[in-house]
Amino acid sequence: MAKSKKHLEGRNKQQRKQVRKQLGTLKSLTIQPRTRVRYDKAKKRFYDFLDHNSLRLPRELASLDALLCDYLEYLWASGEGRALASDTLASLQDTSPKIRGSSPAAWRLLKTWHVNEIPCRAPPLPEKVLQALVGYFLFHDNPGMALSLLLGFYAMLRTGELLGIRNCDVTVDDKGHSAVVSLGFTKGGKRTGAAESATVSVLEVVRRLRQWKSHTASSAKLTPPPHKWRTLFSQALVSMGLEEWEFRPYSLRRGGATFWFGKHGSLDRILLQGRWLAAKTARTYLNEGLAVLTDMKIPPKRLAPFHTVFVNAQRTALPRWS
Repeated sequence: MAKSKKHLEGRNKQQRKQVRKQLGTLKSLTIQPRTRVRYDKAKKRFYDFLDHNSLRLPRELASLDALLCDYLEYLWASGEGRALASDTLASLQDTSPKIRGSSPAAWRLLKTWHVNEIPCRAPPLPEKVLQALVGYFLFHDNPGMALSLLLGFYAMLRTGELLGIRNCDVTVDDKGHSAVVSLGFTKGGKRTGAAESATVSVLEVVRRLRQWKSHTASSAKLTPPPHKWRTLFSQALVSMGLEEWEFRPYSLRRGGATFWFGKHGSLDRILLQGRWLAAKTARTYLNEGLAVLTDMKIPPKRLAPFHTVFVNAQRTALPRWS
């Protein structure tokens, strides 16, 4: 995923005109391209619903509110996800801003949906499972995948952030005690107008980052293409018999947050480390994550072989980078 970049205002009218031509119209910049794709899909689903039921989009806002309520009830009864309902309302509001504030009943139903159905979030990855996964990839001679998992977990990176890291984005201090990863304008950074970074001081991660940096080009990506990385991640879980716990790539960030909170018990530090803007969001993640980990019973024998590989790898010099 390419990092979002902000542009300095040009010194004169001509420079500003050239930069803005590259950026696009203001309307196109109101939401991110990936969000636009989601909104367009949701809006098309809504229009298909209207066509299928021989309905028309009403001109009166009050009538539109009632129609949206019917559509949300349809999505609820059909087993659709809450994200589709949310994207539908947001996409129509984006298309016609005058709708904002004119569909109170529909938004109330969406809030009711949120209250009564807990989102199916990625479960947090326990540290021992992380280490076993790392051992799996080290055993299969894939140090790049091993390093990406370690970094994603201990630096609490979002999946998109992890998959976009290049050699030039990482700085390791001279003593090899810590590393800083420049993330550019991330999800949170776009809201605050400031570039973000993540720092990691876990020595096993830092020494592997240092090796990777010294043996790859400045433009080299840490991970393979996103689809391949996700495939390898899923294949490792299946090979180790861990698929029933439904871990997903985002489990790295959630697992890392739960791990660090267990270490120091400070919500303020977690907010800073994980770059959460809202304490409420982080608190929800942590409370739910700790509860899930308490109930998670993974047989040690499934982890033992590759966990041993990881433990032994920490005690030995790194093999030549491949």
